Amino acid sequence: MKILFCTIYLFSFSASVPHQIPVFKAVQAKDADFMGKIDDEPAEVLPGCSWYCGGNVTGFKVSSSLAPAGKISFSANKAHDFDITTAWVEGKPDNGIGEYLEYAIDMTADNASQKLGITQIILANGYKKSKATWQENARVKKLKMVVNGKPYGMLELLDAIEFQVIDIGKIMLPPQKITTIRFEIVEVFPGSKYKDTAISELLFDGVGVH
Repeated sequence: MKILFCTIYLFSFSASVPHQIPVFKAVQAKDADFMGKIDDEPAEVLPGCSWYCGGNVTGFKVSSSLAPAGKISFSANKAHDFDITTAWVEGKPDNGIGEYLEYAIDMTADNASQKLGITQIILANGYKKSKATWQENARVKKLKMVVNGKPYGMLELLDAIEFQVIDIGKIMLPPQKITTIRFEIVEVFPGSKYKDTAISELLFDGVGVH
């Protein structure tokens, strides 16, 4: 009887151990890899043809956003406007652990690609408006990535002002469906002045366009 009790106890303990999700580590890139120039000044991110010739992010959702500062907005779409001088900034009084940014990718259009997939995240970490702004505000150290409500992986980011790239395997986007991808702040690099955590750009690259 004692042996049976011990066996049940050990089984229950092992079943309660949380499932580990894959870890995807960022690789350092350069701004010049993703940005065009106008009169030798940085311009639009991802100019010309890119994954976005076929992929279309149609919805944005966040758990919180910092209140606007005059005409400057820190809303969800600022992390996906192809402009490094703007940013989504979470709105909690602390560093925003647990806050999230969520994208919806709508593949229900008649002309939507049947073989479109995401293989990379292209990310400008922090508030990249200027070097001083980037240093003063917090940056993301770890992001939990959730696809259609299911944990997909942990993104380990660099504390770097220039763009970084994260290979995430391959996420195929089912035609005639809307795919949601959520990025939840798990850990941050603290800012020198503010607790606000920012992401200037979080974009996608992948397959099925060219």
